Amino acid sequence: MNKKTGAIAFRFNDPNVNQVAQIWSVGWEEQESTIYNWSGIERKDQEKYIFQYTLSGQGEINIDGKVHQLKAGHAFIVSSPGHYHYYLPEYSTKWEFLYVTLYGNEAKKCWEHVKRKGNQVVRFHPEAAPVKLVKQMYDDARERKITNAYQGSSISYQFIMELYLALSNVDKLMEDWSEGIISAALFARNYYQDEIGAEEMAEASKLSKYHFTRLFKQETGVTPIQYLTNIRLQKAIELLQHTKYSVEEIAQLVGYKNANYLNKITRKLTGKSPGQIRQGE
Repeated sequence: MNKKTGAIAFRFNDPNVNQVAQIWSVGWEEQESTIYNWSGIERKDQEKYIFQYTLSGQGEINIDGKVHQLKAGHAFIVSSPGHYHYYLPEYSTKWEFLYVTLYGNEAKKCWEHVKRKGNQVVRFHPEAAPVKLVKQMYDDARERKITNAYQGSSISYQFIMELYLALSNVDKLMEDWSEGIISAALFARNYYQDEIGAEEMAEASKLSKYHFTRLFKQETGVTPIQYLTNIRLQKAIELLQHTKYSVEEIAQLVGYKNANYLNKITRKLTGKSPGQIRQGE
């Protein structure tokens, strides 16, 4: 796969806006060394609030002496400084994750709510709004769409509200898809731009292709290819409606070889051509 990992930091100088909610950093990392180890006590970034979501592999976090395993679909929420440390354990070969670090009064209130409810480590569905929004924040940051304090504050506040909403029904968050299916779904969501299909999704799930295909349909209600196609279609519609990219460019951005193939998909699933979708017909 084409690696899209990286980290982007923001240093907006607008006290009035920053005081409410602001983004400090956002990133997508894949760690393969046990040297990776962050201590909450030693962190220099004070009064920051971190949300980190595992995409694949496995990490661990020790919070107040209790160790939590962080497999695909698990997130942790911590403040800096704090009595925790997270790391790649010796038994794990990699840990891939998305993260966002926020600050401001609303971020602090959300953190206090999380700690009071005991929700520092939570399993989120791959389609949960906070998970999608972190990925959006990362993509926007890489594309340099977050250019001022107002944009940064707006998307940070939106994330905080989505987190409140998701955590209000935490029992439901812990149900639904199994670990292998979560891994495959997250793989599809993060690599849909590449030449991937059911076979690569099965590899991400670490299940046999036959067992994976059967289990994926059983748990999600659609086949792996249908799930991947829906992701690509949703992204294509978004790009058609909100950007000036050509249909050919959009086809390639969502993982299709050419505009003709994208045209077939949109006509089959929406009854409209890319041009009609763009024009709002």
